[in-house]
Amino acid sequence: MSATLTQINISNGGMPKLPLPEALVTVNGVAGDHQRNGKFHGGPNRAVCLYSEELYEWLRDYGIDVTNGNLGENFTTRGVDLGALKPKDRLRVGGCVIEITAVRVPCHQLKKWDPDLPEIIVGRTGWVAKVVEEGTVKAGDAIEVLG
Repeated sequence: MSATLTQINISNGGMPKLPLPEALVTVNGVAGDHQRNGKFHGGPNRAVCLYSEELYEWLRDYGIDVTNGNLGENFTTRGVDLGALKPKDRLRVGGCVIEITAVRVPCHQLKKWDPDLPEIIVGRTGWVAKVVEEGTVKAGDAIEVLG
């Protein structure tokens, strides 16, 4: 299966993030996206947050009713083994290139979906990344792991 960007998500701060058909991605993040707490969210090394449809499926199997964008990610992916990624890996996503910088730290705000969710997703939290090549992305774009 090929890797795909299934959804691009933004919000005015907080969760859920809502889908856009396409967006400009800059070193500051996805255009139109805002975070409430710049100490822990956003910034040049956390410009984009990634989570996968496969991890959402795992959570639903676990009994937590969540779907794309609910956990605050900017890029919802399909077909990328997020568990195999590591810091410094680069991904071409549509017209941009991002570089994985860190594992996403579970935010206490995830408790809105389930009181135990921050503890449940440890090891399945997704990633944050910096933008090394700005560009436009749209739902359905291919994702290529560059290494």
